Amino acid sequence: MESNKPLVYYTYEASAEAKDLLYPFCELIEHVESQSISKKDLILGAQKADAICCRVPDIIDEEILNSCPALKVISLAGRGLDNIDVSTATRRNIWVTTAVECVEPTAELTWALLLALTRKINPADSFVRSGRFKGWNQPPPFYGSTIAGKTLGIIGMGQLGIAIARRAQGFDMTVLYYDTHRYDENLAEKYDMTALPRDELLKRSDYICLATPLTEQTFHQISTRELSLMKSTAYLINPSRGSEVNEEAIASAIDRGLLAGYAADVFEMEDTRYPERPGYINQRLIERSDCTVFTPHLGTAVPEIRMELMKLQALNVLQALRGGKPAGAINHVHPQKPVLVA
Repeated sequence: MESNKPLVYYTYEASAEAKDLLYPFCELIEHVESQSISKKDLILGAQKADAICCRVPDIIDEEILNSCPALKVISLAGRGLDNIDVSTATRRNIWVTTAVECVEPTAELTWALLLALTRKINPADSFVRSGRFKGWNQPPPFYGSTIAGKTLGIIGMGQLGIAIARRAQGFDMTVLYYDTHRYDENLAEKYDMTALPRDELLKRSDYICLATPLTEQTFHQISTRELSLMKSTAYLINPSRGSEVNEEAIASAIDRGLLAGYAADVFEMEDTRYPERPGYINQRLIERSDCTVFTPHLGTAVPEIRMELMKLQALNVLQALRGGKPAGAINHVHPQKPVLVA
């Protein structure tokens, strides 16, 4: 007998917390294989779905949206929307939602990357582990850069940008920011930030953090031209999306002494929306362990945070299916007829 409950399709195995929230009201179908779901399997599994719960690697494009006529909401467990065709979803009156409240661990990781890069933590750690360190009276071979009193430039002043800026106060830094919308003056005053045009920020900053979503406008927003504007002593930190930088241009800048270092949690090869992306991390960057630090997309890799992301994802689904506006909605659609009344 066919269920009358709305159908929620997961592109991965749902958490126990999400299931507890959804099972009383919805039927769930999950893709439980370890490999990412193919477009063919996603269409086959979700064609009757009222909701799709997905992750960042899952591409939800126009073909998939057109194959799911009952779809009312796409709920992403994470931030950034470069994997979802938001314009088509909006045109088809489908909510698109993100887990909007989980930026703190990514901001923490941003600072971990910055400090590890500028104080040469990775090569120094390897030096000690190799047995070559013979005691405190040995001159340290890993001189780094201080951050106290220096200038931090943040590109993008949404929730992540604010979380990064808030932490800069503890280091007594001058904070500059660039955003396509001039941010709330009260907020800028609270965190002692100054808004500047992007090129001026690049010229003046000692440390630059990217905190923007990946869009057509931010694709390769740091490339050869932008690197030429930066101080040769500057460091670049990327916790956002790999394709916001041109990794080849960064490798060249480091090799030529035009950039002091680069740290990233994200890489061009990950951004599946770009078919011509590199298939690997730039080898020259990998080899420069003296001035690069990399982590494997760990922004929200904290157990309680991941559980919270999945909980928010499920709550967004329930809010949409009850005819309301989900808390994590990033688009505007016409009011939908509820398919849940409880």
